Amino acid sequence: MKSILNNLLVVEDNTFIGECIVNAAKKNTSIKNIHLTESLQEAISFFDDTNFDLVILDLKLPDGSGIELLKTLKEKKIETRVYVFSVSIELKSYCLKYGVCTFFDKTKDFDKLIEAITAA
Repeated sequence: MKSILNNLLVVEDNTFIGECIVNAAKKNTSIKNIHLTESLQEAISFFDDTNFDLVILDLKLPDGSGIELLKTLKEKKIETRVYVFSVSIELKSYCLKYGVCTFFDKTKDFDKLIEAITAA
């Protein structure tokens, strides 16, 4: 049985890429709420009052590294699936240690990311 995603958080500082992810997710899934942010601090603050079923996370953000969000989630014992979408493939093994479900290479895996969101 397929689980239903109620809340999706997209953390992406490139507005065009972020909006493409949001639009593709809207077309391909029945997600009720999709939030898009371009900053690490706003992403962290979203978790104060929302439980996300899935987070799409870029690692290089204007106000810090997405790894800080991974650390925060682990420290606060917040359970959510995280898909990293980044060009920083050298950090893949590090991210997997923090519980990232999947790592997508931003240079070539956009379609795979959307397929994974749809299948989630």
